[in-house]
Amino acid sequence: MAIYRRELVQDARGLLAYLFAASFVAVSVLLAFQVGGLFEAGRADLAAFFQFHPWLFVVLMPALSMRAWSEESRTGTIETLLSLPVSVPALVLGKFLAAWTLVALMLILTTPLWIGVSLLGPVDHQATLTAYLGSFLLAGAGLAIGMAASAACRSQVMSFITALGVTFIMTAAGLPLIASTLMPILGTSATAAITSISLLDAYAGFERGVIDVDSLIHLLGVSGLGLALAGLWVDNRRGGGR
Repeated sequence: MAIYRRELVQDARGLLAYLFAASFVAVSVLLAFQVGGLFEAGRADLAAFFQFHPWLFVVLMPALSMRAWSEESRTGTIETLLSLPVSVPALVLGKFLAAWTLVALMLILTTPLWIGVSLLGPVDHQATLTAYLGSFLLAGAGLAIGMAASAACRSQVMSFITALGVTFIMTAAGLPLIASTLMPILGTSATAAITSISLLDAYAGFERGVIDVDSLIHLLGVSGLGLALAGLWVDNRRGGGR
């Protein structure tokens, strides 16, 4: 909790968190109206809004998490942080939960759109809430990947590029174009194994308003794996490893 509060205070005092929140709200709503045709669809739902979240998170989550450990290395505060009588899991979880809280606030700031659409017609509120949950879990998976990249890379730029690449691959793996391209080259089994990592497919059920247990396990599993890798690299630094 001490690490969590420390990170939240730093975010609250800085301008970057507010820029992230404003950018996400503005871009996601703009895409829903201008590209997704939110009103033109003639339905009182937010499908046009949620469909762009995976691709926004491909960029925003690496950008949000790249400073987690790389910034500590750049400023030299990581030595002080790692010398504290705090376990590595507590350090990693504190930073992750603070960033995830910011994501939750970003999503909450978009709820006026939900309210506005509900005034125009009957909205399936349970399905919308499920879609919000899916976005929250998807963002958590992207954050965990970014945290691992930040712990492994001493440069923020390299951390961002690494996390962006991994997140994009894990998101795009679910596109039909990827499967149809890989099938003749790798065969059915290998293609199925690659597409099974897709964050896009795991998110799809939530987007439709359905909580699928496999998708839930998938997103939480990716988050857990990312945080475990981050913990291993942080522990390596604490032990004096390179």
